[in-house]
Amino acid sequence: MNESINFLIVDDLEENLVSLEALLQRDGLAFLKARSGEEALEILLKHDVALALLDVQMPGIDGFQLAEFMRGNERARHIPIIFLTAGTADTKRRFRGYEAGAVDFIEKPIEVDILRSKADVFFDLHQQRRQIQVQRDALEASTKALAGAANHLEEQVRERTAELGAANAALKGELETREAAEAQVRQMQKMESIGQLTGGIAHDFNNMLSIVIGSLDIAKRRLDTDRTRALVCIDNALDGAHRAALLTARLLAFSRQLPLEPRSLDVNKLAGGMSEMLRHTIGEHLRIETVLAGGLWPAFIDPSQLENAILNLVINARDAMTEGGRLTVETSNAHLDDAYASANAEAVAGQYVLLSVTDTGVGMPDDVIDRVFDPFFTTKGVGKGTGLGLSQVHGFVKQSGGHVKIYSEPGIGTTVKLYLPRLVGAETDLDAEAPVISAESAQAKTGEVILVVEDDEKIRFLSVEALRDFGYTVVQAGDASQALAVLAVTPRVDLLFTDIVMPDMNGRQLADRARETRPDLKVLYTTGFTKNAVVHNGVLDPGVALISKPFIIDQLAIKVRLVLDGAWINRPG
Repeated sequence: MNESINFLIVDDLEENLVSLEALLQRDGLAFLKARSGEEALEILLKHDVALALLDVQMPGIDGFQLAEFMRGNERARHIPIIFLTAGTADTKRRFRGYEAGAVDFIEKPIEVDILRSKADVFFDLHQQRRQIQVQRDALEASTKALAGAANHLEEQVRERTAELGAANAALKGELETREAAEAQVRQMQKMESIGQLTGGIAHDFNNMLSIVIGSLDIAKRRLDTDRTRALVCIDNALDGAHRAALLTARLLAFSRQLPLEPRSLDVNKLAGGMSEMLRHTIGEHLRIETVLAGGLWPAFIDPSQLENAILNLVINARDAMTEGGRLTVETSNAHLDDAYASANAEAVAGQYVLLSVTDTGVGMPDDVIDRVFDPFFTTKGVGKGTGLGLSQVHGFVKQSGGHVKIYSEPGIGTTVKLYLPRLVGAETDLDAEAPVISAESAQAKTGEVILVVEDDEKIRFLSVEALRDFGYTVVQAGDASQALAVLAVTPRVDLLFTDIVMPDMNGRQLADRARETRPDLKVLYTTGFTKNAVVHNGVLDPGVALISKPFIIDQLAIKVRLVLDGAWINRPG
């Protein structure tokens, strides 16, 4: 048993071959190295190999093709394969690797301990197989040489059979593991679209978290020595956090889970009021026209989300007109008939307020139009677009009960039409808007008391400290039961500021219980994700005031002041 066990390493870069050999070096292990698939084939036909470590991307025969050859060759088909790749091991590549016979798929840079442990398993397994073969050979020789020692031979046979049974069980376990992996890959293939979504989320969030974590780390180091630079780092961290919050909002809009506050809205007034901002957004090399229809119906829509949608469409249009052009924002009344609804599965026949954004840019072919609302799909270069703008617009409009249609022709331009639901009923709130106040003016009035209820201790601490900074007397509770106990012994509480998602009793149930004894108690809800408790059919319930997490201190102060003052933002039931 002095003969070395061979590992085959295939990589077109010499430095990778050397580093892998150094990483896996151990007694009794020899390395057969190849810099191409062709060279590897010659080695496989001549040598006994315990494990093949294959680079995926190589000139000529790549790793996948080499693996497929091995599975078709009697001598090499049972050799375990581990793929090593510097690229992204997405679902399709993993599926192809496992289909080609791989037992694992490892991304570079390689986790050293993980690769060593996997390699050791196959080293030990191959060593056991050799031992079994040697023992088989010895058994046959003993049978011929010791024909008279039947009893002794019988005992040896029983021992060897037990060892072979154990080895066979191990091989069966390996086969079952592989079958389970193949089943998992088939499931992953069905979830390919979800994989694309989560991959995009992870990419963008990792970038933003890198900004936040890195900036705060540097700020902490410089706080005592260079306060000015530390403050710059803190501003960078806040910017990264705000971008992460915006990404979350876009994802909620795409998934139609964003809590909306629709109201009667004059779309002409909103679009006209945005014209100056849109001119600054598109730049001086583009012309912008706003065509507003007379007699436009009021829409029933969330104003702030519609503003975001228009801004997203205008930015996309701007990016499509790098050589200059004209952008047109137009409104009109529209009716979708049954024939249109039948031809467009997502449309519902009825009356709508139509808002169109048209550009004279590069346009899009049909295959791009088919995917343009998919999350994280973008035709822009790396770092120039998240691929969430149009998917956010589509999700918001559909959640609002509207319809989106896009028309485009390469070299001519693109038109995106938003069919917004027409308001049915009175128009008394048409021009109602929340009062505009600043954080500086959002101070507490004499004696005002706020009860903060939050099960996350650190978030509760931040909320309490922030409200105290604005002059409020603050009492706090970690759950609904504690909150009810606090209300029972506290004479005055002007506002209940509560998280929605809590164990045992949610924030809505807490507010209902509290109002049994304090019917005039004002309530402000907060949550990172709201479902069913205060939002139904995607719309915030009447009489509900909500501030979504994450929020900045100034936003909290303004929202609290508006709710306490009974402003529009806390709509009557």
